[in-house]
Order: sequence, then structure tokens, then C-alpha cells
Amino acid sequence: MKKSWWKVPLYCIVASWICFQLEVRFLGRWTIVTLPDGSISTDSTRWLILNIVLFIIVVTIGGFFFFRKMTHRELFYSASVLVVLNIVFGLIAYKMQGMFSLYFAELTEWDSFISSLLFQVTQNVWISAIIAWILPPYIFVLFGRKASNES
Repeated sequence: MKKSWWKVPLYCIVASWICFQLEVRFLGRWTIVTLPDGSISTDSTRWLILNIVLFIIVVTIGGFFFFRKMTHRELFYSASVLVVLNIVFGLIAYKMQGMFSLYFAELTEWDSFISSLLFQVTQNVWISAIIAWILPPYIFVLFGRKASNES
């Protein structure tokens, strides 16, 4: 394992924090629109496009620059650690609400478009949240290399 279990969680947490800061401080301004009646609102389509672009950037940078030398097995185990963290802290955020939920959202922002898209399709918060907690970290397994004993 070469003590690589922490790489996917650390990368995703740092990438999430950067994405959150970019969205809130700079890129979110692109999603603000003035409606015909003069009121100001956020365009959800623009916000979804922004999240998709950030997701692609995070996956591309992580896959090609950080995880390329890791094996599929190492990436799978490392992504599984992130899945466990997502589930545990997601349930804690649900129970505690308040600021902890905001911090959890800030540290899981890199894949937020998946839960947004799933919510629009299913209209079920729990289905979209659970799928978004479990599936996205495993996308990095695709960028790994085969181990010498894998066939």
C-alpha cells in the first residue's frame, strides 16, 4: 500500500476548499442575473455549468498529476477511505445541522454538481446525497496504473 491511503481524501478536501473559495469569491458572480422585474437571482443552470467545469478540472488535475503513479488497488482503498469519511461526516452534519453542515459542504464541494443533478432528477435529497458521497471518489481509480501482478 505504501501508506497511500490518505492521498485521495487529502486531495479531494483541498480541491473542495479551493473550489468553494473560487465559487464564493470569484466565479459565483458569473451566475448572478438581473431578472426583468429588477430583482437579482442566481441562475441555477449557470451554477451547474460552473460546478461541472470545476469537477472536470479537479478530476483531470488529480488523475493526471497526482494519482497517475498509484495502482488501481491503492486508489480504490484511498477512495474508500474518503467514502467512509463522507458517510460518517455527512450523517453527523445531518444530525448537527448549523455550521458543521456548512463546513462539511465546503470540504465536499469538488463533486457538488453530482448531488445537484441527481436532486433535479430524483427530487430526493437522501438519494442524491448518498450517491454523491459514495460514487465520485472512485473516478480516480480510472487514472491508476496496473500493478505488476495484476492481469
